[in-house]
Amino acid sequence: MQKYVELPKNDVASEKESDWFRHCESTQGPFITVKPRSTYADVHWDYITYSKKVDDILESLGTTLRDDAIEIFTKYANAKSRYTASGHLIWFKNLEIDSARSAASELYDLIVDSVSRENA
Repeated sequence: MQKYVELPKNDVASEKESDWFRHCESTQGPFITVKPRSTYADVHWDYITYSKKVDDILESLGTTLRDDAIEIFTKYANAKSRYTASGHLIWFKNLEIDSARSAASELYDLIVDSVSRENA
C-alpha cells in the first residue's frame, strides 16, 4: 500500500501531486508528499483531503498528533532539519532522503492510527 507520493523535481505542472491529492480525497487517506532534492527532502502532510468528520476527529486529538509527529521528526532529523507541526499540518524540512521516506511512512501510520482510534 502506498503511504505517500514522492514528487519528482520535473513535476512542474504538479500532475503527480494532483493525482495523489485526488486519490487521498477519494480514499480519505492522509495526503503526504515527499519532495526530494539532491541530498535532502521535505515531508508534508495536510488534512485538506479529509471530510469534516475526520477534521473533527483531528481537532479532538488536541496536541497529541502534533507531539507524536515531532517524535518522528526527532528520530530522523539532522542539524539542518526543521519542522512545522499542528494537528492539521506537518512539515519536516531538510531530512536526508532515505530518512524522509521513513519519516513519511511512519507519519502515515501515526495519522491513520490516530484517526481510527478516535473513530472507533
